[in-house]
Amino acid sequence: MGGVGYAGLAAHPDALDQLRTDMRLDGWHDESRLERFLTRIGEDATAMLFRCTVCGTHLAYTDAS
Repeated sequence: MGGVGYAGLAAHPDALDQLRTDMRLDGWHDESRLERFLTRIGEDATAMLFRCTVCGTHLAYTDAS
């Protein structure tokens, strides 16, 4: 699917929820900071949106260099 901002992720709640879970596991425990980061995707960071070819679930990955 490719690179998306927050609006693109919000259109796929399953991917956004998966991204939240992954970020919490990576140490993002402050919920307000996590949500602030997510809503700024497309500005300070990029998210990649994928769709599983087997089950159709949307997945996301983000990187802020």
